[in-house]
Amino acid sequence: MVNWIATTFTALAGAAVSTASLSTGALSTQSQEPVRLNLTGHISADKVLEFIFADFDVPEGTTSISVLQKYSLKGKGNALDLGCWDQQGHRLALDGNFTTGFRGWSGGARNNFTISPEYASPGYIAGAIQPGTWSVALGPYKSVPEGIDYELTVELGFEPIKSYFQPAFAPSRIDSSLYMNQSSDNNERSGSNMGQSSFKWYRGDFHVHTIHSDGKETPQTVIGLAQEADLAFFFSTDHNTQSSDLIWGAVAPPSMLVGRGIEVTTRGGHWNAIGLNWNEWVEFRYKADNNPGITQAVAQVQSQGGLAVINHPFTYIDCLACDWSYDFDIMDGIEVWNGNWDDTDRKAVDKWHSMLVQGSKKFAIGGSDYHKSPSAIGTPTTIVRAQSLSTAHIVDSLRNNRAYLVRDPKIDIQFTIVDHHSGTTHIGDRVNGDKSQSPLSAVVGVHGLPEGSVAVIISDKGPLEHMAIPQQDSTLRLKFSRKYAFVRVEIQDSKGSMLALTNPIWI
Repeated sequence: MVNWIATTFTALAGAAVSTASLSTGALSTQSQEPVRLNLTGHISADKVLEFIFADFDVPEGTTSISVLQKYSLKGKGNALDLGCWDQQGHRLALDGNFTTGFRGWSGGARNNFTISPEYASPGYIAGAIQPGTWSVALGPYKSVPEGIDYELTVELGFEPIKSYFQPAFAPSRIDSSLYMNQSSDNNERSGSNMGQSSFKWYRGDFHVHTIHSDGKETPQTVIGLAQEADLAFFFSTDHNTQSSDLIWGAVAPPSMLVGRGIEVTTRGGHWNAIGLNWNEWVEFRYKADNNPGITQAVAQVQSQGGLAVINHPFTYIDCLACDWSYDFDIMDGIEVWNGNWDDTDRKAVDKWHSMLVQGSKKFAIGGSDYHKSPSAIGTPTTIVRAQSLSTAHIVDSLRNNRAYLVRDPKIDIQFTIVDHHSGTTHIGDRVNGDKSQSPLSAVVGVHGLPEGSVAVIISDKGPLEHMAIPQQDSTLRLKFSRKYAFVRVEIQDSKGSMLALTNPIWI
């Protein structure tokens, strides 16, 4: 039950805003006193992980909406996410009907937001304020047995409109000659058995957050950190909102590809939608027990040419709905390495390997899941072999397993299979058939590894060889038969922690 009280008051203080490029147009010149609404209610403990909507009427002429959220026992057993839907409604954007009134989401990262035609708080979408019934979205994430009492202060403003927000999308392709990485020799290697000499290796990070969700750094700062990490690209993946995807073009340098993505943070696990189209948003309001929500959302992304990647499927932190509880098979790939290597990453790699053994072609990637220091963008780094430094070619190469992972920018490896009949085969590709069944040679080149590192060459039937790496820059070779379905490589330090791993080469 929601109680309504309308009064007037001055503007809410401290509402954080974000702006991109602005343009003038037919501007509003009239103004009236703001209107204040108090919405209160109670959410019982059995509604945890559900979504509650507090509706309010927006009259003609409204030019801004500000909301301040308060609730009982915040940080003392209760947690209540925050978002907004406009007059188009908050029905699920599934089953082919992707029209939605979504206007922003900040989860538990902030307790207030403002939306107007010219700006919006990070996580929210600026634009026209149309009259009708709007909704504050509340997502109870944790609750004490007594439930959650909440109060929402909503201010409707009628200020003159001075300018309008214009999205500044980052380019989908950049001139790769502007990117010079530390691994120039590896960057020039190409798939000789494919006749595709234009393929090059590009270093990137597929999991990065900013202040547009629960990250602590601005997009400008994130760009600087990505440059320091020697990255050619990264994908912006703020939780449940595309707001940061609307502004990267205003801050990204010409040498950095910023891919559009969203971390779809559901109540049954997290997944990255990467390679999204302009202003594309992805539905997240479903749980493991109310499919087909996940399958329809994934199908939406895939139908537009994007990829769906399971994030950190096994977690060790106190995260109520982070472990993956959906079917692994419906996704395109798995983030097997999230931030600094730990036992949950080993579990993810083992799960991915078991799927490969069963015939899956799902790719493995890593992501820093960067939010703030001391974590670091590019830890780990995913290095992709693509035809160009473009979102479309990076996504296509991932789809074809043309990627490997390293712990940090100082490390680099090369893994190929050499056959005297068909030449050299690179990560993600398939060795050409040979009726003679002559042996193959796995060639592993390494650079920048710590003393005591070990290369493990692994097939679908298990490890083929553990090979000590004698020095930082080494080339290792192993002959083996063609009886295996695939071969991949892991490189570990003296304590068994991961330094690098590759996607398979298929045989």
